Amino acid sequence: MQLNRSRRSMLFATLGLGAGAILPGRLLAQGRSLVAATFPGTWSEAHRAILAPAFKQRTGATVTQSILLAQDQVARLTAAKGGKPPFDVAIFDEPQVPDAIKAGVLAPYPAAQSPNYPDLLPGFQGQWGPTISMQVIGIGYNPKRIKTPPTSWDELWDPKYKGRVGLTALNSQLGIAFLAELNRLRGGSADNFDPAFKAIRELMPNVGAVAADLGAFATLWQQEQIDIAPYNFNFVQTLKSKGVPVELAIPTTGAAGWKTSMHLVANAVEPDLAVQYIDTHLDPAVQAAMLKAPYDVIPTNRKVALEGPVTQAIAKTQDDLGKIRGFDWAAINPRRSELIARFNREIQQT
Repeated sequence: MQLNRSRRSMLFATLGLGAGAILPGRLLAQGRSLVAATFPGTWSEAHRAILAPAFKQRTGATVTQSILLAQDQVARLTAAKGGKPPFDVAIFDEPQVPDAIKAGVLAPYPAAQSPNYPDLLPGFQGQWGPTISMQVIGIGYNPKRIKTPPTSWDELWDPKYKGRVGLTALNSQLGIAFLAELNRLRGGSADNFDPAFKAIRELMPNVGAVAADLGAFATLWQQEQIDIAPYNFNFVQTLKSKGVPVELAIPTTGAAGWKTSMHLVANAVEPDLAVQYIDTHLDPAVQAAMLKAPYDVIPTNRKVALEGPVTQAIAKTQDDLGKIRGFDWAAINPRRSELIARFNREIQQT
């Protein structure tokens, strides 16, 4: 998807007062190119339509996208370790960051070279790279069938939803996050997921389908095969933009989610451009543009005023975003394969 000409011009005019004002670096970078990883879907679309043009205006350089899931990025960087990396900038959801650090494929982020970095909340700053957005999970529901927005995860177990609840397998970030949140609410711990699995077994009479991946899960919503399920803010907004009847409710137990961050790859071919590309993603004008439909990318720069659907479902201010509860991925990650195998054995085969 592309920005229309007037909106693109407004964005560039705004950037001219911010990151784009760094003219000496722009002259030096003309004719150079950067390779940056991005996620499939609206992420790659937003980066192509908004970030890449803003980066070119700022530096004079171009960018080539490498569209990969986070775990595939870690695998490719690890395979190329010691040689030329396949891309200069990585983008990870929070669970993949410890794996990438452990693999030694990231370089510390030079915050002093990143003018927009100080404008992030402290919780969005980090040694290995800044948080550029975040993802929040809640209860997705079909407003045509469910007139009163749900307020508790417990509503998934209500007998009136027999056969109408959807789940995703644990190979998805959504699936593992819901399992961890459910485990917390049912009194479990990082060493004991029995409460979560017991709760899901009790939920199964209500479950109409367990999607193998997020693409299959979206199809369930599009075909209205399910009415209520754990879901992500951005996926809800994407489906709504296609006319699918779905809304997101945050339970009274609070919002939970994970961060999405950008990173300078170790031994990057273009390290200086990589930092400027990441910093451009932090620019308030860029983040404000990405906040709008159809991208709905949650901003992390304190200078960006929240507006639109994010304020209705997630947070009113940047400080609210900073209070969203995270997950202990350092404890969860080592058990992930075990949890997936247990889910496949105990849940998917029932």
